[in-house]
Amino acid sequence: MSKKTFSCMVSVTLLSGSERNVYLVLDQKPTRINQKLKTLDQYIQKYPSGWKKRLELANLLYATGDWQRAIEEYHQVIERQPQLVEVYLNLGKMLQLMGQEADAVAVYEKALSQVRHEATQQHLGGLIAVCRHDLEAAIVAFESATALEPDNMTHWLALGRLQMQKEDISGALGTFDHILSVHPNDIVALIDSYDALMILGMSGKRRCGCCGCWN
Repeated sequence: MSKKTFSCMVSVTLLSGSERNVYLVLDQKPTRINQKLKTLDQYIQKYPSGWKKRLELANLLYATGDWQRAIEEYHQVIERQPQLVEVYLNLGKMLQLMGQEADAVAVYEKALSQVRHEATQQHLGGLIAVCRHDLEAAIVAFESATALEPDNMTHWLALGRLQMQKEDISGALGTFDHILSVHPNDIVALIDSYDALMILGMSGKRRCGCCGCWN
């Protein structure tokens, strides 16, 4: 069964002071946000050394677009629990999207020091290469990650998006098709696949199951 996700658009303030709309896909839909923020803030003030509620707060701030505060809270979580790779990934993603690529690289490199899993190492290496604008090295890293861990769609999605960035639209479409062959209702892959189809001018077409052509 595919995991149910929720999508939302948040407005994020960049380091320059300008705002940018960012599309997020979340594992769960934030509800009763203001009450939850108030409750979590009160808990953290009472128990500042704890990390689980702080992580919950950081995730909520991330989901609602308050990324400056989310970054602060994620950093504090990492200080207490440096082995939480997902925290590094969220933190690095925010910094990267906000144009703070050098800071994102530092976060990903710190994550690398905590990881022993080879596919995850390759994925992190790909993210670092993207931040450094070395797209060829990033492609190689993400392809290695997919080869090492073919069932992890996160690697495939990163590869497909990078192929889009390199304007390899046909390659990206094949990557997104692979994701959808495993998880037909993956909303992120569906959106990215549609974008690729629009670029190729095939938004109303379907792939033939016999020969793979579009009709």
